[in-house]
Amino acid sequence: MTVAPRTCWVSGEVRLRVLEWPGEKGTILALHGLTGYAETFLPLIPALNPPYRVLSMDLRGRGESEQPADPQAYGLEAHLRDIAAVLEALAPEGALLMGHSLGAMLSLAVAAAHPHRVRGLILFDGGPLPSRAFSESLNQVLNARVEELPSLEAFRELVRSMPFLQPFDERLMPILEAGLIREPDGRVRVKFPSRLGAQEATELGAIWNERLRGYAGRIRCPALLLKAPVGTFGPHDRFFTEAEEGLLREVIPQVRVVEVPGTTHYTIVLGHHPERDRLVRAFVEEVLG
Repeated sequence: MTVAPRTCWVSGEVRLRVLEWPGEKGTILALHGLTGYAETFLPLIPALNPPYRVLSMDLRGRGESEQPADPQAYGLEAHLRDIAAVLEALAPEGALLMGHSLGAMLSLAVAAAHPHRVRGLILFDGGPLPSRAFSESLNQVLNARVEELPSLEAFRELVRSMPFLQPFDERLMPILEAGLIREPDGRVRVKFPSRLGAQEATELGAIWNERLRGYAGRIRCPALLLKAPVGTFGPHDRFFTEAEEGLLREVIPQVRVVEVPGTTHYTIVLGHHPERDRLVRAFVEEVLG
């Protein structure tokens, strides 16, 4: 039976929070997406723990990790240094990396730079840059993101209406609320501001696919891509088209690609999907034993 995680702190350039579910059969490090945080992976934990040890970290600026005031303190290289520090402190023997969206990109970069530390990869709807249609929808989401609301109930009403979380599952509410700061007067606001997310997305958009192509031949571990068939606002704006999947296969010829029916870019991790859990558990058992 899965138990509550303990909180670990890793101090490097910034102070990083990592949730740990102890286990005896190998370590999994989960890396969330652009505006996510460690709790994003809570729906997946019962499929893995026990017996596997699961670590889920807050990237800098997210969750309870330190949020530097300087905008230049963010970006790809800063995240990679943080992940290396977490692996050194908590999993020096290596880990299977499990990344969603931005976390999938970071997982690939770590696997290319530190192949001796990465035993396998699970990529949730991420890896290359997303399709143009998805990118346009993501910009709409970031631009329309409400960062402060008058009450917790107003936040709940808002997230229940979000098209990319439909059909809404009330079990998600505590996870979504974990990304909030609650003010004494009842107001709530998001912990990670959209301006920093937009900044990181712009940086990656300028450099990422070329950098990814440079990883060809350097990532030799087993890899699984789980992709969502439903876009942010409908079937037209999925993350993956043939072009994005083709690029990933060029870089990682051994990657296995499976579509998880009925999922969006967000619910592929946040949702409760028995078939996704089965696929993840089978891959982890194959890689970690």
